[in-house]
Amino acid sequence: MKAVDDISLEIEEGEIFGFIGPNGAGKSTTIKMLLNFIFPTSGEARIFGMDCIKQSIDIKKKVGYVSSDVRYYHEMTSLDIFKYTAEFHGIKNSQTLIDEYLAYFEIEPNKKIADLSLGNKKKVAIVSALLQNPKLLILDEPTNGLDPMIQHRLFEVLEKKSKEGMTIFLSSHDLHEIQTHCDRAAFIKNGKIISIETIHKGKEIEKKVNVVSETIQKEDLEKLGATQVQVNDTNWQFLYKEEIDQLIHYLSDHQITDLEIKPLDLEDKFLSMYE
Repeated sequence: MKAVDDISLEIEEGEIFGFIGPNGAGKSTTIKMLLNFIFPTSGEARIFGMDCIKQSIDIKKKVGYVSSDVRYYHEMTSLDIFKYTAEFHGIKNSQTLIDEYLAYFEIEPNKKIADLSLGNKKKVAIVSALLQNPKLLILDEPTNGLDPMIQHRLFEVLEKKSKEGMTIFLSSHDLHEIQTHCDRAAFIKNGKIISIETIHKGKEIEKKVNVVSETIQKEDLEKLGATQVQVNDTNWQFLYKEEIDQLIHYLSDHQITDLEIKPLDLEDKFLSMYE
């Protein structure tokens, strides 16, 4: 079985792009191929028009990365890591920026990595990536271990950076944060991209309709644009993203004993794709 099978993604500059899928779907494998940590058996990937294998060094100069599994040398402190990052990337006047991030993310600068919790290690990785001010920031489950307040602060920074032109690739299990903060999201299943959805940050993707009727027809619903139509006796359930007036007009010509139309949030969308 292939970990990733013939996927294709195109992400715009300044976009916050979500990457969604269950465990084992291929999210982290995709990221590792983009960063040239592992090699694809076929195909190619490009970042900023550069080949991810042949021009990996040039790409890494412009890319920040936060792994889902944060690992540093245990004897180093948070401040050691930030100073090393700043020196490695040639960041001038870095101490002022480091101090700002230390305060904002509530990081203890002189505590050793070995003594930090998962959440505090993740904060160190996030700040290390942000210090670089990369053109592309790749985040693999960045909020895992973070408390709600720090999660909120992280997304405040990401929204600000996005407006300044930074592109953010966010792989996450948290559907709420994807729906709240992403412009678009790709759904991956068994190594294949099964859908790319426009989200518009917080707005529902489509409607979920439940209707009870003895007279409506599946073919009619599908002509109107209904998808994933299911019926159990006279109970109909489907997804709908066309003009709602068209649907209401159609239903008005039929005997309806119950009707529910509600926004389909990203969790509904996820479940409808993966069940």
